[in-house]
Amino acid sequence: MSIQDVDVRRAAPRLAAVSNMRRAPVRKIRVLIVDDIAENRAVLGVCCEHFGVSYEAVDSGRGAVEAVRSGRFDLVFMDILMPGMDGVAATRAIRALPGPAALVPIIAVTTAAEPMDLLHYRACGITDVVPKPIDVSRLMNALNSAVAEARRLRRSKLRHERVQLTA
Repeated sequence: MSIQDVDVRRAAPRLAAVSNMRRAPVRKIRVLIVDDIAENRAVLGVCCEHFGVSYEAVDSGRGAVEAVRSGRFDLVFMDILMPGMDGVAATRAIRALPGPAALVPIIAVTTAAEPMDLLHYRACGITDVVPKPIDVSRLMNALNSAVAEARRLRRSKLRHERVQLTA
């Protein structure tokens, strides 16, 4: 997805906010962007570029499950309100995948961010929520926190597996 694929006039205010941010150092990670609206995918893509992370984008919940199944993503930005398989159903399907792909951090990026919604999302396996319109600093903080926690959990799991092997 490139910025030329969207109506830049409509996306311009959000893109301007990203370009005015100071670039933050982020370790090289791979992000999957899931949103049925091309403009939203483009804005999140520009955020990822600004954060220095690589990304791919899909336009559906089903596409998200298939992409995550590959195991090549460190984090998912997931829209919630999508036709067909919505973000909650996609998250449940991802959490049911075998192996480490099921553990990928999922950050909901959504307009549906009322307090009761947040509790429901967490119960479904969503790691964090960033409301739309996107606050780029909050998005970056959510990304950094989720990736750091996922890496900490992986290291802990590896240590636990090594202890079991030596026992």
